[in-house]
Amino acid sequence: MSNLTLYNITNKFAELMDRAENGEITEEEYNELGFEIAQELQTKGANVIGYIRNTELLIEAMKAEEKRIADTRKTGEAKLEKFKQYVLENMERLGLSKIQTELGALSVSKNPMSVEIENEDEIPSEFKQEVVTTKIDKTAIKNHFKTTGEIIPGTKIIDDKMSLRIK
Repeated sequence: MSNLTLYNITNKFAELMDRAENGEITEEEYNELGFEIAQELQTKGANVIGYIRNTELLIEAMKAEEKRIADTRKTGEAKLEKFKQYVLENMERLGLSKIQTELGALSVSKNPMSVEIENEDEIPSEFKQEVVTTKIDKTAIKNHFKTTGEIIPGTKIIDDKMSLRIK
């Protein structure tokens, strides 16, 4: 019975129970076959746990590597900005607005006008926009339903979802 899929093991259990209910097998055969299927299920269960844990660890390692790469990228971007600023400062000190090379040109140009906010409280209201966001408190809705049994309009209470937990 080795190398059965979880689906096949489940079917074997259902088939065994049907055969027992219909009197096609003896109690001894039922116990013997049930024990074999249970062992196969236990082995398969251990394999499932191993697979899930291995995959979770792989995903965590990927997340850590993504973070490491993002941190390295941010460091590289910061270094590049500092280097560009260094080149700009030196060109300004030398009074150069352009350096032509065989790879391209370095040139100093004026940026478009921008606004920097120093103190938000001092800015007159005519220059402010109010942004309103609404967040629905699902926990409060759930607690209201638990307390009163009332379903809030526009919601649906779901209490039949299942999840797999590994301990």
